[in-house]
Amino acid sequence: MQDIKEATQAEQEYLNDIEDAGHDLGAIEAYRENVGEEYTPLSDWQDWIGGFEEAYQGEMTTKEFAEQLADELILPDLPSIGATYFDYEKWERDLFLGDYWENKGHIFRAI
Repeated sequence: MQDIKEATQAEQEYLNDIEDAGHDLGAIEAYRENVGEEYTPLSDWQDWIGGFEEAYQGEMTTKEFAEQLADELILPDLPSIGATYFDYEKWERDLFLGDYWENKGHIFRAI
């Protein structure tokens, strides 16, 4: 993928528009790199930005994300003894086998 820093003038204008719309350009670059530039042309950013917004979970490590998700979704329903034995490492591994992906520190839901 062409580095954002090497964008043409027209591409830079689209990037400015994306950033002005409140999106992190590092996350956009990570998303486009994984999804494919042919599916996410900068000139059509308004057509694919909804998919980005739906998929983007934030900037963090996979470990941090897995722990946060477990703390929100699973651990509240486990008795306190079950939470003691919850295997965060296996949970993290399983999440990133297909439901989520990471690129450059940005986490995305596979949609």
